[in-house]
Amino acid sequence: MKIGVFGGTFNPPHKGHTRLVTEFCEKLGLDRVLIIPDKAPVHKSAEGLESDTDRLNMCRLVFCDKRFEVSDIEIKRDTDSYTVYTLREIKKIYPDDDLYLIIGSDMFLMFSRWYEYREILSMCTLCVASRCEEESLDELRRYSENELKIPIDGLTGKGIIISPVEPFEISSTELRSLLKTGESTEKYLDGKVRKYIEDRGLYGYPKK
Repeated sequence: MKIGVFGGTFNPPHKGHTRLVTEFCEKLGLDRVLIIPDKAPVHKSAEGLESDTDRLNMCRLVFCDKRFEVSDIEIKRDTDSYTVYTLREIKKIYPDDDLYLIIGSDMFLMFSRWYEYREILSMCTLCVASRCEEESLDELRRYSENELKIPIDGLTGKGIIISPVEPFEISSTELRSLLKTGESTEKYLDGKVRKYIEDRGLYGYPKK
């Protein structure tokens, strides 16, 4: 079985997230994608980051495709939530399956600084969402060859797949600003998530 792994703060989960994992499911023929919200830092401030429970609940509202499974594997962990720890746990659950870690190009361009990044590469295929422009693709190729020592021919290298996608039109920070001022988010946010945010008074939205 081919299992995708897609982590993030999901603060909040938006249509860009669901579109991205759906595209990767189709392109790579993934059987399942684990959606894994990050745990909120305990010992340092994370301004604007809503609670673990709220972000988990919002993910469950929007990742409804039968191929998607929202997991609390990082939220319930007592130790630091390094990606390598998460992949080790997933490998124990699915020892015979192929893992595909889905990340954005911004995260890929700092991948050599991730904790135990070589072990991560040994456990999964790295799937990088990139802008479609050739300039953006060339930057990723150069980084992979110079920093990771993995040449990329076209859109693939050893354990790496680059997938050009249309960029989402708004950042999470800008989206939270719209929510705080009560403006429309219909283009960017699922209606169920918007209602949850309104009911809970998240992101500065006046609580009902």
